[in-house]
Amino acid sequence: MSLFEYFIIYIVIWWILFFISLPMGVKKSKNISPGHDSGAPEKTYLWKKFIIVSIITLIFTYLSVLIIDSNLITIT
Repeated sequence: MSLFEYFIIYIVIWWILFFISLPMGVKKSKNISPGHDSGAPEKTYLWKKFIIVSIITLIFTYLSVLIIDSNLITIT
């Protein structure tokens, strides 16, 4: 497999895991100001989620590349 294919696998896995992690740890604001949505989160922790998802994605990408290269799963 080429480096571009590794990159595509990484990007696909990253987006899936990032969207899964978005609602985790989000708390509603208790003090709602006029003009703000009542469902808006107080803190989103996006940088923390970005870093954690990136590290976990490296592991999943490595495992998926190992599985593909060992011909356990063939992609045509």
